[in-house]
Amino acid sequence: VVDGLLVRLKSENIPEKRRPLLSTLARLYHKEADWKGDSWGTRPDTRGPYYELATWEESGRILENLKAILKDAPAEEAAFIITKLNKNRIPANDALDRIIDLALKDDKLIPVAIKQIAASGAVSAKAIPLVVKGANDPKTPADALAGAVKILVNSDDKGSLPAVLKALAQLDKTKGAGKQQTAAKDHFFKAAKLENHHLALEKMAAEMPGSPEGKYAAMAVVTLASRKGGSPESREMSLKAIDKGWSDPKQKVAFINAARDLRNPVINDRIRIAFSDPDQAVAKVAKDAAGRLKIQAPGADKTPKIATLKPEEALKKVTAHKGEVALGQAIFARATCNACHTVSQGEKQKGPYLGNIAETYRRNELVEAILVPNKTIAQGFATTVFSLKDGKSFVGFVTDEAGVSVSIRDISSAEHTFKKSAIKERSTLPTSLMPPGLLSGFTVHEAASLLDYLESLVKK
Repeated sequence: VVDGLLVRLKSENIPEKRRPLLSTLARLYHKEADWKGDSWGTRPDTRGPYYELATWEESGRILENLKAILKDAPAEEAAFIITKLNKNRIPANDALDRIIDLALKDDKLIPVAIKQIAASGAVSAKAIPLVVKGANDPKTPADALAGAVKILVNSDDKGSLPAVLKALAQLDKTKGAGKQQTAAKDHFFKAAKLENHHLALEKMAAEMPGSPEGKYAAMAVVTLASRKGGSPESREMSLKAIDKGWSDPKQKVAFINAARDLRNPVINDRIRIAFSDPDQAVAKVAKDAAGRLKIQAPGADKTPKIATLKPEEALKKVTAHKGEVALGQAIFARATCNACHTVSQGEKQKGPYLGNIAETYRRNELVEAILVPNKTIAQGFATTVFSLKDGKSFVGFVTDEAGVSVSIRDISSAEHTFKKSAIKERSTLPTSLMPPGLLSGFTVHEAASLLDYLESLVKK
């Protein structure tokens, strides 16, 4: 088959007839790996065209010929070949260089180049201006704009951030681009390097609060202000930027809308106070945001704060009180429960999984575990301290100690593995990693709502 395709390609000059030949040749580079008796449900990859890729005796010759054709191919065919190489996950870094060089000469190929760069993850310095140009072009297709955001948010080039914001704003206006919008926002808000741009984002949020780009700058500042990992400096500076901007009604509206759109509770207390803001526009957006963020109006919750009650009284009141599931979900974030716990199996596991915790513990037991965490520690989550011979120390709970190594997970969900022979001393603490008093500043109604939320998870 490979011989036949290569012979046809040598004699065929019509582009429309060459494309299926090239597509088939690229498709034949891999084959399905031999099945080893594992369950189909645990196959390592579901992207296709195969579950598990494997090369075969003709793979080398196929790649060699595709590269040779690519070298001398006109721009349109070169772009087509590179698309097929990427789709079939055929490794070819020189092919990526080729499409970048072609796109530098022909703007029509910029979207193709952006998609290939984003898929490969290999970003050269010469590619950045190309991607910036595509991100700033309103005619760039949605999938290429999403790719541009993915690439540029991790770039330190000074032109990258404005281009990212422009691409995000353009995606908002593009009909039928919901999937690409979601992907682009995910890349932007979750990028580790977002904090590197915090000064520029704070400046943009302050200077253009009513613009589409300013909207995303404000959302990024709110995101960084609530980010638990990463740089404490960027978090502190972002909070200060919100502080400073709160004196300007336009910026206040932008930050409230940002928190609402992100469902981020970091400025909930500010928003609650803004219900009675003298600026009617501010008061309106604050009240509008309250529904999505589950913010109660001042004075609506008449129940006492947990800190004002004796432990046994708090336990009794929270157990008996009926709260609100939606408010409880917001409390889960506001009380930073999500820093150490997950409620979805798809999330990276940290401390005890809470998605089905209400099936294991009765309501009063859950309340006690939260209010008095050191009284009963869940099996498998005892706090262990390891002192190593090299002077390092680790605190967390053991996830695996089979064989010659020990693996532990710390409070930030980071995994650490070391040899048993490297341990100098090991001890188990009588206290939980979960600190007491997490709900001290919350009311009985809010604490009960958190319990209602956890109980609701087992019904989903």
